[in-house]
Amino acid sequence: MRRTILVIAAGFLLLLVLEAGIYNWRLILAMRYRDLAEQSRQLSWRRDELLVERAALLSPERLQTVGMELGLSPVPLQRVSVFSPHGPSTGGEACVCMER
Repeated sequence: MRRTILVIAAGFLLLLVLEAGIYNWRLILAMRYRDLAEQSRQLSWRRDELLVERAALLSPERLQTVGMELGLSPVPLQRVSVFSPHGPSTGGEACVCMER
């Protein structure tokens, strides 16, 4: 009888230890998930910021403004000619050359 009670008590203690271990493991996984979700949110915000910055940098108005500040001006059409480096081609491929 005493041995049966000890086996039942040992089994109960083992279940308690396993339950505590599983609880701690789930807690660790929940904290890791929270950290990864926050990191994902921050990276999404940063990506959105970079997309806005990219759009601003590639806007034609901004490029024109920067070009004017640097003293650049559009190339006159008289200085641009279209030619094919390998003679006439049937594929409609052409190259643009600007004279100096």
